[in-house]
Amino acid sequence: MIIDGKKLAETVHEFTRIKHEDLKSNGLHPKIAIVTVGPEASWEAYVGQKIKFAEKLGLEKVLVNLKKEDEATLHETVKNLNNDPTVTGIIVQRPLPKSFDQDVVTNLVSPEKDIDGFRKDSKHEVPVWLAVKRILEEAYTMSSRSDLDTRSDLASKPHPKDFQTWLKEKNVVVIGKGESAGKLIIKGLYSLDILPKVIDSKTKKPDLIQKEADIIICCAGRQVVEAENLKEGVVLIGVGITRGEDNILYGDYDENEIKDIASFYTPTPGGVGPLNLAFLFSNLINAHVL
Repeated sequence: MIIDGKKLAETVHEFTRIKHEDLKSNGLHPKIAIVTVGPEASWEAYVGQKIKFAEKLGLEKVLVNLKKEDEATLHETVKNLNNDPTVTGIIVQRPLPKSFDQDVVTNLVSPEKDIDGFRKDSKHEVPVWLAVKRILEEAYTMSSRSDLDTRSDLASKPHPKDFQTWLKEKNVVVIGKGESAGKLIIKGLYSLDILPKVIDSKTKKPDLIQKEADIIICCAGRQVVEAENLKEGVVLIGVGITRGEDNILYGDYDENEIKDIASFYTPTPGGVGPLNLAFLFSNLINAHVL
């Protein structure tokens, strides 16, 4: 069964819209600044939707593209945005050039304006983790409802276990531990006392680990999940995306191949992405009152 990220994001959008209208009525105007480095092909897929959504909400925005891959220029640019009182939230768009010090870049943005939630002392939770958590909660709700509805004696329905207990009973696997997704999701799972198994390029026998998984959260950015390596009833959450030669966005698995094996799965596009975006702008609006 598909978990529709667009539908789940609508509720977050509505809260964000209401908060934004309230801020505007008080003469406050949140503004997002997005800083990109290098050629458009490296960041266009990630930034385009953010710009469109900012326009949809009527938010002020600024896009700064540093075509020259110079780390000192990036530092100066972010410093100026930190000091700009009209800027509410700042995004330094990943991926960045490999020559850049990723930890230093992460800490360039002030904690109050770090709406990506990358800093350890950020005032905001990580949107991609919030998106994955919300999808896991939906899988829990839908599976609990399904379990109860199949009972013949409806009058004796047990009270469903809570979300965190349900999740702890699952064998959770995260594929990929990149700075902008996998690593942050793993950290989020740790915060719930969930210790996932992690698959990266150095993992031995990754297929066997996948076959034992009840939940797979894939952040690879390429198709690495094959139907033959999945347990019946697995929950699949696809975070990674890549743009093919046909200019179409693809996820980390072929939905046609896995749809009859997975109990629940997210599509690409329309899965994690809309929720990630929704929580990002929720952080932006909240940043205005910090």
